Amino acid sequence: MLALYFAASLSIGWWWRRKKQSSGQFFLGDNRLPWWAAAISFMATATSSISFMALPARSFSTDWLSFGSAPAQAFAGMVVGIVFVGVLRRLNLTTIFNYLEQRFDRRVRLLGAGLGILLKVGGRMSVVMLLPALALSTVTGFDKYYSILLMGVVTTIYAMEGGFEAVVWTDVMQVGVTLGGVIVALVYMAHGVDGGFGGMIEAASTAGKFRVVSTEWSVVEPTVWVFIGMFLGHIFVVLGDQPLMQRMLATADPRAARRAVVMGNVVGLAGSVMFFFVGTMLWAFYRAHPDRVAPGLSGDAIFPFFIANELPAGVVGLIVASLFAAGMGALSSAMNATAAIVVSDFQGTLKPDATERQRLRLARGATLMAGGLATAMAVWLAWRGTTSLWDEYLKLIALIGGGFPGVFALGLMTRRANAPGVIVGALASVAVTWWVQNFTATSAFLHGFVAVASCIAIGYAASLVFGGRVAGKSFAGLTVWDRESRAARP
Repeated sequence: MLALYFAASLSIGWWWRRKKQSSGQFFLGDNRLPWWAAAISFMATATSSISFMALPARSFSTDWLSFGSAPAQAFAGMVVGIVFVGVLRRLNLTTIFNYLEQRFDRRVRLLGAGLGILLKVGGRMSVVMLLPALALSTVTGFDKYYSILLMGVVTTIYAMEGGFEAVVWTDVMQVGVTLGGVIVALVYMAHGVDGGFGGMIEAASTAGKFRVVSTEWSVVEPTVWVFIGMFLGHIFVVLGDQPLMQRMLATADPRAARRAVVMGNVVGLAGSVMFFFVGTMLWAFYRAHPDRVAPGLSGDAIFPFFIANELPAGVVGLIVASLFAAGMGALSSAMNATAAIVVSDFQGTLKPDATERQRLRLARGATLMAGGLATAMAVWLAWRGTTSLWDEYLKLIALIGGGFPGVFALGLMTRRANAPGVIVGALASVAVTWWVQNFTATSAFLHGFVAVASCIAIGYAASLVFGGRVAGKSFAGLTVWDRESRAARP
């Protein structure tokens, strides 16, 4: 099953390589991506193997209080689709960071692009690569380091060969494999407990496993107030996420872009419900069969443990393939986005006279380098070990990304923010986030909000100190208050 899955992924990459003739095709597929495929790919990019393993582990170990992160992120993404996507799509960008040069200046663009690469290669890519490797190690005993290399090599090859379109269409295949695998696992769980799904839901409800909302006034526990803050901060995290925004930039027009982002978040929310439900059903299954669970088993390994010990041969391969699919979708998206940033934002800025052949060669080289560095980072995380990869991931992206998404907020929602001010705000927000993470007990769910909010507040204040609005600068088409496109203005 795994061999068939990897072969299919590589075949898609090689198929699309034959059609690659320009960097525009390699990064955006010549803006011909159907909105529904963009929505599915958006969901695959946003969820990944973190959802497949970490979310069931959380609801298995505790309850649904952490579920509030899912609607917070989904509703934030919908706000992006409704309010901001139209502004950005009309600018015909290759990367989201190109907007920053138009709104501020080249320094802000390059700073954002550099942080974007660091965040993806040093943060998200390594974590989503590590989780399937841990699963395969649990299921088969195969060494987790070899598993990381296997996933990294296959994903890098098809992303490097086929470019953006290969990434998107493998995402579509991978979402189908993932959903199919999870549904099969749920059916087997239900068959293993008296009363099936009804009996499992009743047992979980009686034990309080479906507790989903806490209104206590606390920023330490996962309360509704924490998730309101997460929602507000995540709006601009989505805006500053090149892999996610690349999907809307690749659609045919602003209307298709809005539909892709909104529907991608709707599908993603439904997927989160499913993954949390898996964890609760695992709890009900092992409550009915306490002799079947290994003592001292870590939370992140509970779903792979069920796969290895309760499912028949063949089905195990299908579900492990779905776990790899969940990780490889996000991984390949980040690789292609990193290559787009390197070519468009760095080569395009520093060497604007590069030929198409040079741009394509650099695109494939950057994909290869991103895959290699992320693989090395995943190996380091495997050697280091963590108690909860989800918490570790939330802290990592908040710190590495800092509050830079707040720069997009300042650019799109104010006219007084300027380049020196937003740079000060972005750098200061990293220090603020580091202090909150190391000297307070604030919930990891709120770290992103702290980073973005501090960037906005400090960046706006610093902009006023540096003189506010730049005299004579046109904001046509660059803010939500100046929606008229530059092309339409005489």
